[in-house]
Amino acid sequence: MLGALCAVACLPSLRVPNSTNRSRWRPLAWEDSLSRSVSLTRHGYSGRSPVLWGCPPADADYPAVEALSLKPRKGDPQIVPWSAVRVLDNGAVSLFTQLSDTPTFVPSPNELSLARQVLDHQIIDVNGVRVVRVNDLQIASTPSDGSYHLVGVDISTAGLLRRLGAGRVLGALGVRLTPKAIAWEDIEPVESGTAGVKLKMSHEDLAKLHPSDIAEIISQLDQHHVHEVLETLDDEAAADAIQEVSPDLQLSLIRNMEPERAADILEEMEPDDAADILGDLEPERARDLLSRMEADEADDVRELLTYDDDSAGGLMTTDVVTVPPTATADEAIGLVRQQAAAMDNVYYVYVVDEGERLLGVLSLRELIVADPSTPIGRVMHRELIRGRLDDSKEEVARIIAKYNVLALPIVDDVGRLRGIVTVDDAMDVILPDDWKARLPRIYSRT
Repeated sequence: MLGALCAVACLPSLRVPNSTNRSRWRPLAWEDSLSRSVSLTRHGYSGRSPVLWGCPPADADYPAVEALSLKPRKGDPQIVPWSAVRVLDNGAVSLFTQLSDTPTFVPSPNELSLARQVLDHQIIDVNGVRVVRVNDLQIASTPSDGSYHLVGVDISTAGLLRRLGAGRVLGALGVRLTPKAIAWEDIEPVESGTAGVKLKMSHEDLAKLHPSDIAEIISQLDQHHVHEVLETLDDEAAADAIQEVSPDLQLSLIRNMEPERAADILEEMEPDDAADILGDLEPERARDLLSRMEADEADDVRELLTYDDDSAGGLMTTDVVTVPPTATADEAIGLVRQQAAAMDNVYYVYVVDEGERLLGVLSLRELIVADPSTPIGRVMHRELIRGRLDDSKEEVARIIAKYNVLALPIVDDVGRLRGIVTVDDAMDVILPDDWKARLPRIYSRT
């Protein structure tokens, strides 16, 4: 009995009907056509149910079925050309000749097994910002020439139930199974092998997704597929996405990444986030990654690693914009532009003296509207709300909530500015884990 057919699709030069004439196609329900149990014993075949195969042509939106693979009970599998196969009106499948007289089809190295590499595998739905499972395949024929094409994948539970043979039973009970399909033209294989498929998109399109959306996607993937997604992103986009996933996943991703790539991503992360990850890594691995990072970024992270995790020093970031009190507003804007180029969003400008002691603060708005020739020392706020390095995380969060500030400067015992704690990091201290993911990252890149 033939359970699931093996179709090998390999037509790099095929141009199939596009969306303008797609209505000419005749769809075939998977359970009513290619997966229908039929007997081929009279053609010399008796064995295990074959498996559906396919090949990802580079320029074909809908690859045609080219071959059928049969696995006898005894002997090796035999792949026969689809031209030797006949699909009858009732959906049954038959060979034109005896199996022993049927020529063999030789697949090319880039053949894709639709059953082993598409069915039951994950694909990335970029539009829905989610990971979905391929539960069934959609096959259609073109009445003009009778050829069969893979036209889409069904990601619905209904597709899985139909594939398992429950469609007719549920239909008899009055249960309607509604498919939810993604057209094959919107899908491209990730690679030959067992990796599966993903929705077709350029690296630029993926990078345009919000970091939280990318994080949501990779949080649903296994390690192999997560690293495939991260490989399509540049270091900055990958860092933004990794900062949005759970600490356990952050640690796992960096631990299993090539050292050079991991170091490059850590350089792009907020220093406090990078320090959190490195602090949880094996000491030897952490030292190796720090040695591969750029000196300035590594020094910032090393400083943060010296502070207790539960203190303001362990919570703060060293990404801070500072200007001297003698600079004019116009000069200060230039200094902000230089420093902010390598940072996330900046909301406050901190005024420090030559010894880095904190003197005052002003918002970007106050800086922009100030007279260009006015010294910053005359427009800054001298009444400062600040925290200290050894303050507890809970105390820092309380201050930020009480005074409704976006960031709190952290100073040492002599008043030198050492960093800031941002409101999103403070909220991580206060809120339960299931609420943290619901809040926007104020300091996320735009």
